[in-house]
Amino acid sequence: MHLLLAAAEPLALSDGNLPAEGACALVAETWTATVRGDVDPCVLNPGAAGFLRALAAHAPEQVAVIARGAAGDDLPVTFRLGLPTATGARTAYVEAALLRSAPADGSTSGAGLGAATSYGVGQVVALAARRASRVVVATGDSGAHDAGAGMLAALAGTGPGPLTRGGAALGAITVDEAAVVLRARDALRSVELVGAVESDLPLLGLHGASGALAVERPALATLAQELERAHGHYAHEVTRALEGTARRDLLSSASGRSGVSGPTAAPAPGGGAFASRAAADRRLTGLPGAGAGGGLGFGIAAAGGRLLPGTSLVAHVVGLGARVEAADVAVVVVDRLDASTTHDGVLPEVARRAGALGVPVVVLAREILAGRREQAAAGISGAYELGPDSDAARARVARVARTWAGSER
Repeated sequence: MHLLLAAAEPLALSDGNLPAEGACALVAETWTATVRGDVDPCVLNPGAAGFLRALAAHAPEQVAVIARGAAGDDLPVTFRLGLPTATGARTAYVEAALLRSAPADGSTSGAGLGAATSYGVGQVVALAARRASRVVVATGDSGAHDAGAGMLAALAGTGPGPLTRGGAALGAITVDEAAVVLRARDALRSVELVGAVESDLPLLGLHGASGALAVERPALATLAQELERAHGHYAHEVTRALEGTARRDLLSSASGRSGVSGPTAAPAPGGGAFASRAAADRRLTGLPGAGAGGGLGFGIAAAGGRLLPGTSLVAHVVGLGARVEAADVAVVVVDRLDASTTHDGVLPEVARRAGALGVPVVVLAREILAGRREQAAAGISGAYELGPDSDAARARVARVARTWAGSER
């Protein structure tokens, strides 16, 4: 038996959190110790402090740099370079979450979050662009909520200023200050910029970046409202600044370096021509993924980049399609099997490929909330709860291995 084992998120077990790599290791070791066969572990992590690790084997060269963290401190970070193509072209991979200065547990104060900047992300992208013809940025969570304004300032080569003071300061931006976006675009004119987004959040609205912040952290609801207003004003000024550029470069659904296209982009009406600036505002701010990473997706799109689902992008790089094709069974490990995991992330990515090939998909989850009907609709052949701790998880994996292998060693 050949097993494809996929994971992208940590398991929150009572005896300690297991990162995606650790979850793969627990399942792989137990499975191979229980039944005959081999296991192909595949970590698909599109955003949260694991993007570069997931691509390590396919982008082996690391480049160490110093960049500004979200809180303004200098941080040592790395980006990765993929192997050269036949023409010598290379892709650089940047992980925004590495620039997070604040504690990952979300204990940042409201004032700190409102003043945090994505400037360091732009610094790393600019350095990566010197080494590669394509730069992929995993939006993740950099600790900033500034709609990518700081990133644009860094790409344009500007120092401290209105765009580097955090999201709360964007409500006072003028169109002349927003015109930095034009210089950022010019700096990337020979580079393909791609945003690997971990969600399809738009920038604005109840279901946008600030709306999601208010839901996730109710104590910051007032700040979230302030950021929503500031982002709305800023986005309007960016649109005004871009009016002189070819509209198809900003919002066309056609493929190419500067079009916002791909699975997350909605088709552009009228070949990219818009009747009004308000329509253009809505088009860019409402782009699926524009709100990812505190609005970093918006900044990437404004700079002429494309937004693509992070999981799909990582899956392509690691050759998930061929690995599913070689498998007898595909096992996906998630912390919680619910409506969210059946529609987004690693599970639907694996299930789509496996379903086309007739490969059964088995889910191992710490907790199962999705019913049988939801599981069937998601292409799941079987789902099993791992239990609260690592010992229970190993025992359950062993039983599942026997069930699907059909015989004991």
